[in-house]
Amino acid sequence: MTKTSKPVEMSDGDSFWIGAGGDVWARTMDVSERNFATMSQALMAAAAPQPGERVLDVGCGGGVTSRVLAQQVLPEGDVVGMDISPTLLESAQQHHGEVDNLSFKLADVGAEALPDEHFDLIYSRFGVMFFNQPPAAFANLRQSLKPGGRMVFMCWRGIKDNPWIYQTTAAAVAQLPEEHRPPAPADPFAPGPFAMADPDHARALITAGGFSDVTIEPLDDVMRMTDEQTAMTYLLDLGPVGKALQQVSADQASSAREAMREVLRSYATPGELNVPSATWIVTARR
Repeated sequence: MTKTSKPVEMSDGDSFWIGAGGDVWARTMDVSERNFATMSQALMAAAAPQPGERVLDVGCGGGVTSRVLAQQVLPEGDVVGMDISPTLLESAQQHHGEVDNLSFKLADVGAEALPDEHFDLIYSRFGVMFFNQPPAAFANLRQSLKPGGRMVFMCWRGIKDNPWIYQTTAAAVAQLPEEHRPPAPADPFAPGPFAMADPDHARALITAGGFSDVTIEPLDDVMRMTDEQTAMTYLLDLGPVGKALQQVSADQASSAREAMREVLRSYATPGELNVPSATWIVTARR
């Protein structure tokens, strides 16, 4: 059955991933993987999975990162990919379920009973920002690591440091009537893409979970957004503007889209569209 494309608002809590949000992310997975390509390489290099290690991939999504990890830990190592979205896990199982040393589990790592002192490495690309109770979730993850085991994850820095979402959204919102502009988040630290953008806040959450040797390093890279139309579809599906454009006149929506396109064009070069991105690579140990 073909799913109808429908903008989904990024929202707090598990309902986004369990419901329509997970469906949209599954549908846009190939675009996301291309957008994140060099960021993912940098994160994998920082994690440095070794042959024979046991790895937990937190928020594994469609399983692409889990499969790469599984290849790195051969011949004796194994990987478990966990995610809260049934749709994403179904896709992961469909595309990567044949890998012998890789398994997937539908679970919330903040509440799941994980095996004690089992993993050598906990890995996450853009997963930990959505924890409902971060200190408890980090404590649970820490307990599942072997003594000396490490956690390595990537999260977004501040939204204003990420033109791919900030500038395009601001340009569109400026074209909308006040009553239809997406509200600013009431709590900047609430679960969501930028919940761990503040490095001091992130460090406090991780240490509250019992981790030590916390390092937080910036990565300046790009979102490899291919072309203008692909980027527009991606941003309207997953960004905060798509829903707002459904509530305004056709002319207002058209003006907002054109404003977004103008931002994207400012980053276009022949054959590619790369818009700056800003993330943290975080490492910590038990």
